[in-house]
Amino acid sequence: MVEAVLVGCGNRGRFTYGAYARRNPERLRITALAEPDPARRTAAADEHGLSGEAVFDDWRALLAGPRRAQVAIIATGDMLHTEPALVALEAGYDLLLEKPIAPDPAECVRVVEAAERAGRLLQIGHVLRYTPFYQKVAEILASGVLGDLVHLDLKEHVAYWHMTHSYVRGKFRRREEAAPILLAKSCHDLDLLVWFAAASPVSVASAGSLLHYRAEQAPADAPARCTDGCPAQAACPHDAERFYLGVDDDLARHWPWADLGPDPSRDARRRALQTGRYGRCVYRCDNDVADHQQTLVTFEGGHTGSVTLHGHASEERRTIHLAGTRGELRGVLQRGTLEVTRHGVLGVERYEVAASGLDHYGGDEGLLEHFTEVAPQGRPDAVRASGSVSLQSHLLGFAAERAREQGRVVDVRAFERGLARG
Repeated sequence: MVEAVLVGCGNRGRFTYGAYARRNPERLRITALAEPDPARRTAAADEHGLSGEAVFDDWRALLAGPRRAQVAIIATGDMLHTEPALVALEAGYDLLLEKPIAPDPAECVRVVEAAERAGRLLQIGHVLRYTPFYQKVAEILASGVLGDLVHLDLKEHVAYWHMTHSYVRGKFRRREEAAPILLAKSCHDLDLLVWFAAASPVSVASAGSLLHYRAEQAPADAPARCTDGCPAQAACPHDAERFYLGVDDDLARHWPWADLGPDPSRDARRRALQTGRYGRCVYRCDNDVADHQQTLVTFEGGHTGSVTLHGHASEERRTIHLAGTRGELRGVLQRGTLEVTRHGVLGVERYEVAASGLDHYGGDEGLLEHFTEVAPQGRPDAVRASGSVSLQSHLLGFAAERAREQGRVVDVRAFERGLARG
């Protein structure tokens, strides 16, 4: 059984890692926690039976003094990963760190190098690696039926409501407050791309922009808030009142509605829309992140890969297409379907790998099963989505963002050499 301290009791900290510990006390136990929000702190402490000196409003106090467990789970906001991760490593903790590692490439390097110097485990929250779906993709790829890889294509179709909740109205809407959207939203896809390519990236090009969620696209006479009587409200797919008030109080306890506040009642949600960020018209926010982006990567060996991200889908969907010299693979994560065709062979081989989307299609459970198995071994090399493994896809993402901003092809290895190291 692994004992852990929990730093951050928001959506991932409380409802993923904390919930797993409550379901599986023989595998994971939370011994202490830190959370600045009093309502979240109290709720999480009650759920784990913690009080007094085991509950903190500041992670610094939690990580000071003698080590309280083997593992520190860092589930703070994206911009707040680096400092608690470094302090926890120095204090002797193994780490389970939410993705992305950090919002800056040099900080990513610092965290990974600190873990390597300390000889500590560093597990990054790349949950899609641990899904039955993508493990089946890896199995098919390893079998050789596709031949040598020529091109990998991964697409993340972000539903319009998810885009507006998180990247237009929400906490990932501005680059100064979050990692680039390619990492904040699609770092899983970058991780999968590098994993399946089984080679180091050589160069990257990327294009995209904030095309739609801008003031110029606002309906005529649209007010600053959906609660202020918008004339286009009835036909607008982004109406905050319909989306946030249309669910019952029980469902509103869960993400994304839980982001409005700790009180799930409809009255509390209405007040939050009248005063908070989620009630704003999506065309009158202060967002600046791209709403669509395409990235093309060349790997050592000459094969290529692409990641497409856009926030205008009717429903959430991740697709994958692998083209090889002997066959092709196509799949849709949300449907749990994979199809393989072979050159010169009639017919299609179909696989069904269904799982619930509520826990990243089995990825949350899979990651924690893996981590609680390898952590007691004390072997950093046993962690599949380790810091050193994840660093490559993270740096690829930052290089892609530079390529997008500067409108040029970026040499990934030169980009990595230009970062300050140890």
